[in-house]
Amino acid sequence: MAYGELAKQIENEYAVFVDLESLQSIKGFSDDLDAYTKAKEASFCLGFEIDKAVADNADISPSLQKQYLLSLRALGPKRTKLRADFLKALRERMEANDEAAVLAYLDVAYALVYPDKKMMAKVYAYIDAHASITQHSVIEQIKVDQDLDVRSEAFSQRMHEEYQAYQAVIKAAEAQRLRQMLLAQRKGGVIVSASEDKGDILFEIENLFAMHVSASLFIRHIQGYETKEKLPLSLVLKPKEQRFLLRLKNSDVNGHVGSFDSHVTWVKGSVDANENRDFIYALPFKETQRCSQGYNGRTSHRGNARYAVDFAMDIGTPVLAARSGKVVEVIQKHNRHGMALSMREYANYVIIEHDDHTLGRYFHLKQNSVKVKVGDEVKQGEVLALSGDTGRTSGPHLHFVVTKAKQSHTGYESVSIPVKFACARGLVDEPKEGESYQSVATSKD
Repeated sequence: MAYGELAKQIENEYAVFVDLESLQSIKGFSDDLDAYTKAKEASFCLGFEIDKAVADNADISPSLQKQYLLSLRALGPKRTKLRADFLKALRERMEANDEAAVLAYLDVAYALVYPDKKMMAKVYAYIDAHASITQHSVIEQIKVDQDLDVRSEAFSQRMHEEYQAYQAVIKAAEAQRLRQMLLAQRKGGVIVSASEDKGDILFEIENLFAMHVSASLFIRHIQGYETKEKLPLSLVLKPKEQRFLLRLKNSDVNGHVGSFDSHVTWVKGSVDANENRDFIYALPFKETQRCSQGYNGRTSHRGNARYAVDFAMDIGTPVLAARSGKVVEVIQKHNRHGMALSMREYANYVIIEHDDHTLGRYFHLKQNSVKVKVGDEVKQGEVLALSGDTGRTSGPHLHFVVTKAKQSHTGYESVSIPVKFACARGLVDEPKEGESYQSVATSKD
């Protein structure tokens, strides 16, 4: 649809701009934002008009389409000005050693900073020089990104050094093409790298997560190389595992550089997880809570998420471990919510890996309320965090689901698993929307 596809990035950025205006510390920002808001709304009205015509199977005027595209293009300079004003103010606050302002800017608009490599270098240097702010949640996230950037840079540097020597014995055009093929692929928490060995190509993969990950390496359009491995190559990576994947053997009689395309896909969890369907889960709370959406729920529990369950909870309600396991991921920095699809990335959550390698996921937690850390072994009934209203929500609740990986045509996908809960009135194998359930679990806090 015209609005949903073309305006998605604009809408996401606009929410950040609005949050920045609330700080009231960037000179001229409010006036620029007012002008941008009027232009954006006028443009989006045209997009909505096109969407309505599509939904009604009506003809769309070419002049209307052109007007909409031109209006989106005209927003560009205004968006650029707002980002530039923010980055300038951030630089000034860093130069003035105003830690409070720097933290506030980064907490609200880190997404605007990260794509700017030069600005991120200044942010990294500032954090390294101000140890007192490293405990803030947004700084913790920046340190994680810095570590990933360092790793990626190390891969690139290693490959650069290797191919300086290689370029001396092959044609300049071949050397450039090979280098482009072998750039490290940073894909979230998984890094795939390729290196050259006597004309052959060696692939390695690294899992940066503390949990099992199911990954697939796709290599297509291969010319001048061959391999005995069946492609795509699918595998399960252990937590923090680094592994050699395969060798593409140079098959050209003259040893010239060939060509190929490669990419990696992955999901959290193990496709080899042998889930225990007889295991009895504890309800993830004390006392009594109401189920606001059960299995195959009307709102969002469909498809791969059909076995998720939502419990309506007041913000600040203790969330308990439904099953023992190891804490493998924690996100708790966010404080935004809403029903737009873009709000999904703002959910706070805890993920626990169970002994059968299934994953228990606890979503929409209160900001900075998590009581555990990655690597902790937790017992059933132990307090994990406080419930909240973060991410894509229509109100405060806990979203609980158990997942594993499943093979698909794109590699792997994450699917939910039905579970049984113990409650005061007996076993519940399918929580019903609108019904209340009393817990028999005891807290370990």
